[in-house]
Amino acid sequence: MSDFKDHIDTAYDWLNFDFSDDLKKNNRVAVRYIREDIAASVCKIRLFNFGFLINREILVELIDISSKGVLISTNKKLPLKKKITLTLKFEDTKTFQIKAFVVRKTPALEYQYGIKFDRLNNELGDYLLETQRKLIFK
Repeated sequence: MSDFKDHIDTAYDWLNFDFSDDLKKNNRVAVRYIREDIAASVCKIRLFNFGFLINREILVELIDISSKGVLISTNKKLPLKKKITLTLKFEDTKTFQIKAFVVRKTPALEYQYGIKFDRLNNELGDYLLETQRKLIFK
């Protein structure tokens, strides 16, 4: 009888799960991987009045990654809604340079940014799966 009561309690807990707006804000559809074997940098491209293009590369910490974008942390400010180039370098020296833009800044942490690729990157997604050693998902 105790097992039956435990099952009823578990079902009741699922039925009363909190689906408030704060918990529904994650709009990501792609699987997010946590990887420690990828070096990442961001290049902000600025055009000055003189017609020069200035590229400034910033090393960043990769928090998670998917075939659609990344979450990064840096000690530098990044402008929202601006185009950037994200460079991802794997341990085997395979490198991806991806055009992207900064879509959001994490409200709780000052220098954590969501970056969306300008297009779905299936080659990167396949390579992430191929080189995944630890199964850590977010």
